[in-house]
Amino acid sequence: MDASKVMKMDDETCKIEQFFVGIVESGAYLSKEYLVYSIRRNILDYLSRTWLKTGVVPPWLESLVEYVKNEFQKSNISADAMFEYMLSNDASYWIHHMDYAVLRPINININETGEDVEFDRDVFMVVLTAYILDCFKRKIIDIEEIVSNEQMIYETNQYGLSLVNGVKFERDYFVFDNKAYMYSVLTDTSVMSFTDSMPGFARIILEQVKTGDVLLRLDERLALPLKQAVSYSSLNFDQYYGPQFGFNNSKLERLKTIIVHIDIETQDKLLMVVKQDYDAKREEPFLHIEIETLPKVEESKKSTHCITTFLHGMYYPEHDYFIHIDYTRNQYDFEDYIKKYLENTVEVPIDFYAKKELHYKIWCVENGCYSRETWYNLMIVSLPTRYQKLLNEILV
Repeated sequence: MDASKVMKMDDETCKIEQFFVGIVESGAYLSKEYLVYSIRRNILDYLSRTWLKTGVVPPWLESLVEYVKNEFQKSNISADAMFEYMLSNDASYWIHHMDYAVLRPINININETGEDVEFDRDVFMVVLTAYILDCFKRKIIDIEEIVSNEQMIYETNQYGLSLVNGVKFERDYFVFDNKAYMYSVLTDTSVMSFTDSMPGFARIILEQVKTGDVLLRLDERLALPLKQAVSYSSLNFDQYYGPQFGFNNSKLERLKTIIVHIDIETQDKLLMVVKQDYDAKREEPFLHIEIETLPKVEESKKSTHCITTFLHGMYYPEHDYFIHIDYTRNQYDFEDYIKKYLENTVEVPIDFYAKKELHYKIWCVENGCYSRETWYNLMIVSLPTRYQKLLNEILV
């Protein structure tokens, strides 16, 4: 690469980073930052579960998206340059996912001339806004700063608490005066049981505090119209995409169904592929059920290969049993694995198979009748703990 191109890239990068600084120092951004803290997910992750499904930008985000859009138009930064910067600085891989899912979907990312299709500018502005919120929100919580910027409209006591008798607690917010107040980032929202509909402290107050008053902090920065309340926990399921699977109770509309769940903390994925097949000898349909661990690896820490755990079973719905279960380790070329994990190419989809000689079988049971319970027990003992949780999320 010649020096002039390097200088041009450096100039463009400098403009992009100056643009980000201008956004995060603006009143439009700062007015949303504390609310974003209370949504305990990456905003790109949150949008993948809401906006991608409904096509509706969350109302609380609309004004910031519009502000980012206007500032971007003034910046003279090209969309291509900004997008390349985001892809190159995508530690959580959510930009790669948004690229595949909504910016340049694989099935339409090449037009009839073979050229890349330009993505929708309004859609890109939503992704850019979420990227800024995820990458630039401050990592250190400062109580002094929180207190100095609080917006209180109700009477408070000396500690900043307001009387909220009759409050209704929900999983991610509480309802008072027909408004939804997100729980502050400083609030412990742990639940007492997995399926509980409110945090543990709220459950105890509701069921065990029968006399006296309830007081909470009512910061209007965390208040939303009740119809715009943000729910992000989804019963703690960190589902990426695909239906839940219930064996012979599942209605499979396609010959191949792909289900992916992700551990938000580690970004490791668990892939389940269910393929419909027909046993000509037994004259009955059956399902191939494949499970594969997809650990997140850093592209910068390039290796020669990556090894996954692959589990396969042949399930006969009419009899509700398996006749074959096996355990395999797959080895992939490092670059192929990255593409498989990111799901951003047609050539290497997420269900891409390892080469036959690198599909290394360890054990197998077959030619018997094995219950779902036996299959499940074999899956659990064969998967690391973090993947066991994801498997339990997938199964009905």
